[in-house]
Amino acid sequence: MRVVIDHVAGSRRGQRQELSAAGRIRFGRHPECEVSFDANRDLDASSRHAELRAVDAGWVLVDLGSSNGTYVDGRRVTEAPVARGSALSIEFGNGGPRVRLFVGDDTEIETLPPAPVEVRRPRWVVPAIVGGAVFLVIVLALVLS
Repeated sequence: MRVVIDHVAGSRRGQRQELSAAGRIRFGRHPECEVSFDANRDLDASSRHAELRAVDAGWVLVDLGSSNGTYVDGRRVTEAPVARGSALSIEFGNGGPRVRLFVGDDTEIETLPPAPVEVRRPRWVVPAIVGGAVFLVIVLALVLS
């Protein structure tokens, strides 16, 4: 049994990790976490944000008292069961790094469709549009007065 982590958004966007489903898997900005986010860019994630734990009945994702919360499929959770063969969308802080988590065997992983990867817009696009609109309003105001 393996855990597949597809990084959908954040500094590791587009990357995949495959880990053993035994024991625990830690998520956070701390370098000791098995799924570690960039300490300088993924600031919505805490250093030790959450962990996936193997329990008798399967697995559970547990928020470790993070500052910005853990969201599973859009809902803020402190604990969430993780079912085998079912992909979950997990966000570390509202607007923070997002992953698709999947637990399964080799056959289930082979049939897993590619993860959607968030398209990043260059940071200058919105300010450029706003600046252009302001410039146009000023020009029109000068021409019409």
